[in-house]
Amino acid sequence: MKRQLLSPQPVNQTAPSENPPLSVTKVRVAFECARLFYLAHHFGGMTVFLPDAETLGIGHAFHDLSDRFIQTALQEPQFQQFLEPSPAELEEDAIAIQMRELFYNQVFFPYLRSAIQTDPSKAPALQHLWQGLTSLIQRWVELLVSNRRFCTATEVLQKTFLGQELQVQHCFPLPNGGQQLVRGRFDSLVYDFDRHRLCIVEYKTYQSPDPSAQLVQVALYSTMLREKVGVPIDSAVYSVLPDWKELTFTWDELEQTLHQMLPHKLQQMGHWMSWQPGQPDPPPATAQPELCQICPQRTRCQTFFVPGEATPGRSRKTTAPKQQPKPSPPNVETTAQALVNTLRAFGIGVTYHGAAIGPAFIRVKLKPNPGVKVNAILKLSDDLRVQLGIAQPPLIAPQAGYVSIDLPRPDRQTAHFDDYLESQSLSPTAPTQIAIGVNLEGQLVQADLSDPNTCHFLIGGTTGSGKSEFLRSLLLSLLISQPPDQLKIALVDPKRVTFPEFERIPWLYQPIVKEGEAAIDLMESLTVEMASRYRKFEQHRCSDLSSYNQQQPERLLPRIVCIFDEYADFMAEKEMKAALELSIKRLGAMARAAGIHLIIATQRPEATIVTPIIRSNLPGRVALRTASEADSMIILGGKQTEAAHLLGKGDLLFQAGAELLRLQSLFATSIPPLRGPDHGYDREQYRFQ
Repeated sequence: MKRQLLSPQPVNQTAPSENPPLSVTKVRVAFECARLFYLAHHFGGMTVFLPDAETLGIGHAFHDLSDRFIQTALQEPQFQQFLEPSPAELEEDAIAIQMRELFYNQVFFPYLRSAIQTDPSKAPALQHLWQGLTSLIQRWVELLVSNRRFCTATEVLQKTFLGQELQVQHCFPLPNGGQQLVRGRFDSLVYDFDRHRLCIVEYKTYQSPDPSAQLVQVALYSTMLREKVGVPIDSAVYSVLPDWKELTFTWDELEQTLHQMLPHKLQQMGHWMSWQPGQPDPPPATAQPELCQICPQRTRCQTFFVPGEATPGRSRKTTAPKQQPKPSPPNVETTAQALVNTLRAFGIGVTYHGAAIGPAFIRVKLKPNPGVKVNAILKLSDDLRVQLGIAQPPLIAPQAGYVSIDLPRPDRQTAHFDDYLESQSLSPTAPTQIAIGVNLEGQLVQADLSDPNTCHFLIGGTTGSGKSEFLRSLLLSLLISQPPDQLKIALVDPKRVTFPEFERIPWLYQPIVKEGEAAIDLMESLTVEMASRYRKFEQHRCSDLSSYNQQQPERLLPRIVCIFDEYADFMAEKEMKAALELSIKRLGAMARAAGIHLIIATQRPEATIVTPIIRSNLPGRVALRTASEADSMIILGGKQTEAAHLLGKGDLLFQAGAELLRLQSLFATSIPPLRGPDHGYDREQYRFQ
């Protein structure tokens, strides 16, 4: 590796690209939130999600000081002297202490003193920053001591730290035949002699709330540099606030991430850049609603994107029930008054603002009196459970203008499937809706599989939560609206009890899968089908399944929905886990436009099973009652622990975009025979009981 190959190079301004050049940072932002990407591209402004307001205001301090440490190490003779003993005599901890002390006296203390004189409020954050720098220096000392075995003390620093602020670019081919130029400047490049591997390093003052987007960013840098130097390149991300964190990725991990998802994402970003207000299909809201709370452009986003215009509301459809909902329980006012009196007994003054009645719970709306903090109400969940004598802690959530407290109904109702849906025949290009559940207004909420926020689903729920019944009603809602030539269903049922009534329906993509090897074969066949469809789209200059079917009505391609019950059952074997996870990542990242959709369900949403990469590629979330608050957070993201306190039996939380809705799933006590060209069921002969 020659050092001159790694020095900053001028960028070719006339690279062949149909779209304006994109920076690597903009690509990362697009993976986090398409709307923030759009606003930053057209209007500028901040794009960093900052979860802790107390750490604001120090900007790129960690990046700057990390660069200065390497510059100091390369220029200051004492750093070389620390490494002069033989490799066997070098003590990492002692060298790290010496380097930290020297760097603190020469660089950090003057920086700290100057910053505090300008703004004393920065002192706590800068103290955190120094703790992060000590961890980074320890990491560099470990690498230097290891490399010292392969070169002399006079060479090791220069041969370890190969360059800072290096600029790269590459033109990526797009599925539509175009190209997209991407440019970027990464922070540092180091070399590990023991592994014979280059490593790109990124310094982040603030940790990214989305590790998958961070992975995409470093994967881009590594890929573009590999195009330049021709060798595999690892990557590392070091961040310091709110605490020190190190993320490392091998070239194999980076290559798998980028190869499948990036071309289609870049093409999608081109569409978003050209969108104008008033046009259909604006950039979608983020699939991670927790980011909205810490978005640096939240106010502009809320005013620029008109409510209801391709917001998360577009990802669902509400349908009024065909029968009148059951009568409201007669004791709502009594229940609400008991709740108000209990809160007052704890010194919490509130005003009753009405109630809404769902099939499983009553939502009481309370406005805190002036001076009463919402957090004071949130802390009383267990006390209210005891005082009101209810089986589960009530769900308490701040809303616009009031606080909602959900109390279980003493006369819980069932939302029967045939009260809300009936057989219908939709055109091949009509939106494909799946039934999610009934809301507080007694309306059925459905999700559109063609919407980016609900194209794939992650579903979690423990035993007794109603997960199997939810999957069956979801599947049935698809079958009664689409004939077999427009829709194919792939079912994975390792427990063999979720889909027995669907064994012989004409919609099946293949026989129901019940074994691990067959599940791998199914997912690989869906990946092959996806690639085949994109080749057809390219040939006919179509962007997605709907436009292709409009153009080729005589050669209709059916939409394919894969419903995967109990994903965790296949995760025990390492090879099977790796194969399934790779297929899910590929399909989750690319399959929406091809008309292939994943619905992945599990009783055990553990971090080792539902990884951040899988979560980021399954944007739609349904959480039925989970076994723990940790499981709830894995399904819903962020600190959403509410699913652990749901009532079970179909009580669920539906997350689409930035919204979190509490619904009651439909219940079909029996599944009628489904066959024949009418693709529906006879309501009189097979009425659900």
